[in-house]
Amino acid sequence: MTKLNKKIFIESIKGFHPADQADKLESLPTNDQSSILKTHTKYFHPHFIAYLREETRDLTLEMIPNKHLVRLIQYLDLDDAVEILSDFETHELVKILSKLGSQQRERIEESLKYDENSAGRLMNRDYLAVKSDITVGGLIDNLRKSRRGPKDFYNVFIVDNNNTPIGFIPSGRILRSNRSRKLKDLIFKNIHLIRHDNTIEDIAYAFRQYGLVSAPVVNNENKMIGIMTVDDVVEIDHEESEDDMRKLGGLFVNDFYKGAINSAYSRFIWLGLNLLTAILASYVIDIYADKLQQMIAIAVLMPIVASMGGNAGTQAMTIYVRAIATKDINKSNYMSLVMKEFLIGSLNGMALSLIMGLITYFWFDNINLAIAISVAILVNLGFACLVGIIIPVTINKLKIDPALASGIVLTTFTDVFGFLSFLSIATYILNL
Repeated sequence: MTKLNKKIFIESIKGFHPADQADKLESLPTNDQSSILKTHTKYFHPHFIAYLREETRDLTLEMIPNKHLVRLIQYLDLDDAVEILSDFETHELVKILSKLGSQQRERIEESLKYDENSAGRLMNRDYLAVKSDITVGGLIDNLRKSRRGPKDFYNVFIVDNNNTPIGFIPSGRILRSNRSRKLKDLIFKNIHLIRHDNTIEDIAYAFRQYGLVSAPVVNNENKMIGIMTVDDVVEIDHEESEDDMRKLGGLFVNDFYKGAINSAYSRFIWLGLNLLTAILASYVIDIYADKLQQMIAIAVLMPIVASMGGNAGTQAMTIYVRAIATKDINKSNYMSLVMKEFLIGSLNGMALSLIMGLITYFWFDNINLAIAISVAILVNLGFACLVGIIIPVTINKLKIDPALASGIVLTTFTDVFGFLSFLSIATYILNL
């Protein structure tokens, strides 16, 4: 294995965007990452740490000496700093915070009081909020004179005397207006408020549903305490989508950058659960062992029935796990969606049962066996599509992540039901 030349590596990333620097660092073996971070952190852009993947960021933070980490934190936006520091143990967090400026420390401490993955934790406290009685010119002059406030902003938020948001003005509208115009003449009052305890899913839904660019975050008294912006929400939504995809595949973390042993352990948990469901399905087969001995064709065709049910169920489950995350499923449309999935399963079941029935007839020259597998596929596909929506919705109501738990439950249901239905139908029709 070629030894890493640190000097060449550092030269190669100079001028890179922080996100690209993060990617380059993550592509290195863990030992090389550690070596680089312990001695050459100062050559990275301070924002690179905000672009690291969550699963590799923890490892990275352990490698960076505290004095370098403090320097990085000082340059980060508040929401990024809070996200990074939230993973530290209390005693380590206290040490780092003690080396920050009083204003930054107080703001970070205030954000950390809110629940993880809530708007209060994720929001940015740098925002522009003013009263409506000033003019455009007055606002611009105040911005030029003041050293406080955000460097960039999408909207200017208008608040009342209680600091409650009552509207907003896009920055472009302000720039195009005469200096003498009052802000109250430019205000849009259809403002959407984000509560401090809103979850990631709630926030993403609001921005997607109402086409928001930025939105004020309010406390229990409806007083403005921060903002959420579309770039933060896009990042959050992307992370959630990646997380759902991994969980549907039985991966608890992204193991692309992990070592072989850690990756093997992560996948073993899922494979072990799958083994238990396979044993349960095999037990069902064992019940009909004497029937299988009488007709080997049944054993040949069983995997087809189970596979068709599993694939149909997975298709439905994938759609509805995502629909739960985006809040597209609710009480008013749930039953209609259930009926829709049953209809989809039945339609595909009829078509595929006819095809498989004909294949079975010409394959084994047995009309009764053809009828048996046709009925089994029809029944199993209808059942599989039903459980494909019922399972994730039910699991979600139990406060369990449907992306993580639905797959293993679906596999159990479709395999057991597929084998049981086909063997029962075949036993009856063939008089075994």
